[in-house]
Formats: sequence, C-alpha cells, structure tokens
Amino acid sequence: MAKEHGKKKHMALSERKGLAGYLFLMPIIIGLVFIFLPAVVKSIIYSFYDVKMVFGGMEMSYVGFQNYIDAFLSDSSFITLLMGAVRGMFFDATVIILFSFFMSNVLNQKFVGRGFCRVVFFLPVVLSMGVVADLEEASEMFNAMTVAEEATAGGFDQLGFGTIFAVGNLVSLMGLPASMTDMVISVISNMYGILNASGVQILIFLSALQSISPSVFEAAKMEGATKWEEFWKITFPMLTPSLLVCVVYTVISTFTNPTYGVMEYLEGLSFTSGKYGYSAALSWIFSIIVLVVLGIAAGIISRRVTYLD
Repeated sequence: MAKEHGKKKHMALSERKGLAGYLFLMPIIIGLVFIFLPAVVKSIIYSFYDVKMVFGGMEMSYVGFQNYIDAFLSDSSFITLLMGAVRGMFFDATVIILFSFFMSNVLNQKFVGRGFCRVVFFLPVVLSMGVVADLEEASEMFNAMTVAEEATAGGFDQLGFGTIFAVGNLVSLMGLPASMTDMVISVISNMYGILNASGVQILIFLSALQSISPSVFEAAKMEGATKWEEFWKITFPMLTPSLLVCVVYTVISTFTNPTYGVMEYLEGLSFTSGKYGYSAALSWIFSIIVLVVLGIAAGIISRRVTYLD
C-alpha cells in the first residue's frame, strides 16, 4: 500500500510538472496555430498568384510558377542580393562563432571583475533591441557624435595623418595577403556588429563551460594531461552540443541581417511596388536557401557532437 501510494504521488507530481510545461508553452502554441501557420499558408498561396490591392480587397490572378521563374531569370537585383547574403552569412557567422567561443572561454576564467565583464559583453544585445536601437538612431546626441567623428577624420586627413589612422592602411602595411587583409579590415570595421550578434552565443557557451564537472579536469591532471589536451579531449567535445545550437541560431539571425539588403528589398516589393505575390515567391526562395544552408551546417556539425549519457 505504501509503495502504491508513493507511486501515485510520484505520478501526480510528474503530471503537474507536465501541465505546468504545457501552460508555459500555451501562448507559443496558440500563436503558432492561429497566427503563424495561417500566415505561412497564405504566403505559399500568394506566391503562385499575381496579387494586387484593389478597392474593397485583393485581386488575385493565378500565374503558377512564373513568379519563381522570374526571380531567377529576370530579377538580377534579387540574385545579386541573395548571393551577397550567402557570402556574408558564411563570413559573419564564422567570425561570430569563433569570437563568442573565444570570449566565453576567457570569461570562464577566474579574475577580478569577471561579473562586470560578462555584463559588458551582453550589454550590446540589450542595447540593440528594437526600441533602444530606434532611440539611439533618432537621438540628437548620436547624430552629433557621428558628425563630430566625420569632422575629426576629415581634420586628420587635412593634417596628413589620415594614412596613419586609417585601419585599412595600417593592416596593409603589415604585408599580409590581400584576402586576409580584406578579412581583417572587415572584422575590425564591423566589430560593433559582431559584439551585438555574439552576446547570446557567449552566454550559451559560458553556461556549457560551467556545466562541466571540475572532477573531470582533476582526473585529467592526475593522468598527466596538459591544458591543450584538456581543451581538445574534454572541453571542446563537451561544448559540441552548444556549438550546434549556436550555429543554428547564428545562421538564422545572420541571414536576417538588414545590412545585406534582402529583407529591405522584399519589403519594398510588397509595400512600395505592390507586388505581393512576387514578394511572397522571393521570400520562399530565400527561406528555402536559409533552410538548405542551415541543414548542411547542422548536418556537418551534428556528426561531431558528443552527448554524455
């Protein structure tokens, strides 16, 4: 009787935990079923039509796959933006993953002010949120700082010191290959964007590092393992699940980067040119390419992921 009572109590507790999980997921499920999925279905339907806004509603004319054909054969601007987004994604995602992986290992070390440094590296994520970013761009102080920066740069150029303070010229003087020089210049010039895009990944890597039991490293030291061997034999394999999560997150967030111009181009077709059907087709082409790239990246990394049983 006591065992049955304990079993019933245990089942009741597990059921309560499951119910709590469903309650937390309920807003997402409702939004997915009643808002997201209907919009997805409508966008698929619109992509096979020529959709025009008319008085009192929409006028739809079936065109089949013509929107998709025109995207590849007639719209050179979209293809150019798409190829630029794919190239930029590979470069930016690689830099963001490497930077966040390196900084998470640094922030996991014990040193004075470690908590403050962690906040500093995650602060750009908070500041880059929609409302804060809009306030930043609209503020008079931000505009004044931009004007002052341009004026200062112009003053240095007039004094003949422009070559010294130009990052591109400094890197070029190092004698590096042209491809590496362009990469270094791009990373340095986009450092603020890299910091903005690396905060979440740093937290994911940092939480994974802190979940590794210290006893594992103690056992490795007793076996005579070096720090380098500890990293490649213990730390890195245990971080591979987090690496997969970060790659998936980074690829998606990088593809939606407005600097590539794809999202702006699609919005212009819909809300400026009124080509809703054609814009829906381009959106699905872009989404399929994102899914293909994401599948390839996840497939390659998942083969190296190490899960602890």
